[in-house]
Amino acid sequence: MRDLSVLACVGLLAAGGAGLSAGVAFGQGAVTLSVGQVTPPPAPTMVGGYMGSSGIVGFTRGFVGGEVKGQPYSLVEKTATVRVLADGTTITNVREEHRMRDSEGRQRTELSQIKDGVSHIEMVTIFDPVARTTTMLMEQVKQARVTHMPEPKPPTPEQEARIAEMRQKAAAARAAQDQASGTTPQPKRQSASSTVEKLDPRNIAGLYAEGRRIVNVIPAGQQGNDREMRVVTEEWKSPDLGIELARTIDDPRMGKMTMEVTELQRVEPDPALFQIPAGYKVIEPKRLGETAE
Repeated sequence: MRDLSVLACVGLLAAGGAGLSAGVAFGQGAVTLSVGQVTPPPAPTMVGGYMGSSGIVGFTRGFVGGEVKGQPYSLVEKTATVRVLADGTTITNVREEHRMRDSEGRQRTELSQIKDGVSHIEMVTIFDPVARTTTMLMEQVKQARVTHMPEPKPPTPEQEARIAEMRQKAAAARAAQDQASGTTPQPKRQSASSTVEKLDPRNIAGLYAEGRRIVNVIPAGQQGNDREMRVVTEEWKSPDLGIELARTIDDPRMGKMTMEVTELQRVEPDPALFQIPAGYKVIEPKRLGETAE
């Protein structure tokens, strides 16, 4: 039986060993933020931390990077996506996300689509760092899919040996590929560049927020583009609660997206919100890292 950590390492090696990167866009366009007296808060207490199941982490960034204790909240976040097609047609989609966290770091996220001014819940997830579970609630069929997270364990000497062996094989495969492709020199393409600028602190939804602007420049020809493209992102985070409060992204390839927290209350949520509702059928897949005997 192979440990999950070994499988993760093998996956990275198979991909070329260059590392793992991920990005999620949450908003783009112009956001109006209220500015008031700015007072830096004390740093939050971070404890532990692990990712939920791969099918859930992607849409809720609060599930990544550990949990925060003693900082409960409830908030409403709205994301608007606007795309203008070549024929002038404008496509606008608005999503609403309700998020809450209790003092133990449990998190609940309700993702909704707004149609004709009415919010329709599409997905509910509950992340429980105490029970080490991630639960997806499927309201239409009254089912709860519960994923149990294993306790993190350091690799054994045998696992470390397997990782080293896989790393050597991956390096040899890359060297062979480079040697084979080296017979026909390819013109070197200009790489994309990125700059980061720190923004002045602001108050957003009554919270102190620290911001930064990231400008990614995509050179002409890198993606078939006949001229340089610029992707500008501005993000604002609360160091107190450890959450993102606003984000704007202006990407000529994707359109404009705008995300901002419109309501926020620093109160303890109802404990029932972090429990599976009565009448739901509970489905518990095999634990991550387990294999059939």
